[in-house]
Amino acid sequence: MQKIPFHIISGFLGSGKTTFLNKIIADHSDNYKLGIIQNEFAPANIDGAILKNSGKNFDLLEINNGSVFCVCLLGDFVRSLDKFIDEYRPEILIIEASGLSDTTSVAEVLSSGKLGEKLFLASNWCIVDAQNYSKTGLMKQRVNQQIRMADEVVINKIDLALETTDELEEEIKHLNPYAKIRKTTFCAIDFKPLKTVGTKFYFNISEPMKRPDINSMVIKTGRKPSLESFENFLKEWAPKSYRIKGFVNVQEKQTIAVQCTFNKIETAETNAYFGPTELIALSDQFTMHEWNRAFKELSR
Repeated sequence: MQKIPFHIISGFLGSGKTTFLNKIIADHSDNYKLGIIQNEFAPANIDGAILKNSGKNFDLLEINNGSVFCVCLLGDFVRSLDKFIDEYRPEILIIEASGLSDTTSVAEVLSSGKLGEKLFLASNWCIVDAQNYSKTGLMKQRVNQQIRMADEVVINKIDLALETTDELEEEIKHLNPYAKIRKTTFCAIDFKPLKTVGTKFYFNISEPMKRPDINSMVIKTGRKPSLESFENFLKEWAPKSYRIKGFVNVQEKQTIAVQCTFNKIETAETNAYFGPTELIALSDQFTMHEWNRAFKELSR
């Protein structure tokens, strides 16, 4: 069996990983049998639902509620991936790692038993948000580690940066002098799915990574707030969060798609989602109890 190219896409929450993955699927799903792995830190996968509605052909393996590159979950991931490969026989494997992933453990994945005979690490991408990199707070250690381990770093959203990205580029070069750095918007980067050389994958860390003390929270409910009350809810809670995303059913018989990164709030009516309200937040400033109670108040 010829080894399958295995590509990693890492990056901070909201940096553009799913945008990049959508572009890859659009560009290559007609020519190759793609296997897509999505790893969410939260117990639900909103981005997986978005990909499924793309209308493109690919096979999807979803791993939720933790990082596949966390040692405690590595065994389960290896077994799931091995079964996935045998069942779907993909020509290309691409993983969109959660924003909290420590990708150094990928070496363990590739060298573990049968997987080492079936795939090889073809490329390791890190997507960097030009607008919000400096705001990552407690997460910066994890983001920088992903940069260190990448051989392709994409500085994305350069059109939204408030100032030149030259200093950011220099910081990335300091963290990883070997990576190829590209600047773009909407992750408009060429991707070579059948790269055969393999990533250089530099191990230059000095200490093990610690998981940030971040609360991962999911609201899943049949309650329907008014559109106005929900918009006010986001204005209050989005500035306290690293990320809020999901789908919310409102009283006006609409479903609202939500994407919030720091203070940026994006909402749009959608006809592509038919489930209950499902909203995910990542934050170190409030608890699930506080957030859930505030949401319940909206529909009273």
